[in-house]
Amino acid sequence: MPNRLTQEQLNNVHYVSISDYVNRMDAIENFEDKMAFTTRYLLSYGAEQRDVSLEEAIHIAKVKIADASAALRKDMIMVPDEAVNPTLDAVQDAANRRFMIDPIGYLKDQAADMLHQEEEKGVTDANSQKVADLQLMYAVLSNDFDHSMSNKVSALDVEPTSRDVKARLNAKFGGRLENAYEATKPGVLAKMFNKYSTAYHNLDETYKAFNNPDHALYGDMNSLDKAAKEYLQHVFPSWNPNDGLMNPSLISRHLKGTQASRALFSYNILKATAEQRECEKAYDCIISSNLQARALEEANAGDEVLNQADGNAAFQQGLQEDVNDLDQAQIEEDYHQNFADVPEEEVENDVPAVE
Repeated sequence: MPNRLTQEQLNNVHYVSISDYVNRMDAIENFEDKMAFTTRYLLSYGAEQRDVSLEEAIHIAKVKIADASAALRKDMIMVPDEAVNPTLDAVQDAANRRFMIDPIGYLKDQAADMLHQEEEKGVTDANSQKVADLQLMYAVLSNDFDHSMSNKVSALDVEPTSRDVKARLNAKFGGRLENAYEATKPGVLAKMFNKYSTAYHNLDETYKAFNNPDHALYGDMNSLDKAAKEYLQHVFPSWNPNDGLMNPSLISRHLKGTQASRALFSYNILKATAEQRECEKAYDCIISSNLQARALEEANAGDEVLNQADGNAAFQQGLQEDVNDLDQAQIEEDYHQNFADVPEEEVENDVPAVE
């Protein structure tokens, strides 16, 4: 039985960095805990200068929820395309699905609910900062009238995967990806005399291209994988990539210095791209199927409104026809009343007296 997060642990969640979020998410075993942790982490984003924008943080959070979904899907036979947590029914999973396609609306409602809970307990010194953060985030999320935030998050769904792979790499290096990358660079003398391998040169050039939006290999995981495998084969000639990823302990046992840094960098690239590929299958399926389901619901709702409008129009037309029929009947009755037989006594009474 996996350890569950306590309410106290959830209450103490606060934003540190996106690498901190990724690492802590990977350590949580239960899907519901991952979702609760994610919600609180994003709502504690605050107004400080952060390592990534709020939209980027939300996107990475969606990716990590898709990671969790992909892990659950592996052990199940029949999984609906739109399911985020496939162990739940559609009603129970509705909030998770909404987070994936409408994260701004989801987070705004969650902020409102959490604010209500805190205000019911009463604002004290202990929770005043939490209330202030929630109020700020609710205001930020509520002011997305032009859907600019939502559009930015949606745009990240269709961008090349370099951002997601880089976030995974950064987490693997404890938020120090730039330092890890710098450790792969050759020293002054090595640069001066070109004393570095072709395998390293290809790795470095491919990594830079992978992260360069203007390069043809931007976001190309196949090219990045090829360069990483070739470097590991360069330092471990007996390793066959078809046998699976090597044990990373080999790197620390047999390599030193720059060579060890490059090998570890290559190893983590292969780990990150493998995770990204597995995630993308579930991510694309969840996003597209839920967007289609929402579009269908909106279309059905529109048809219902039109049908109701048509029904109202038919009713009004029928009512008018009934009124017209009644009016015509009344006119005919009044007309014929003018020619009705008049009793003699009424005729005599109506004759004016002669003076």
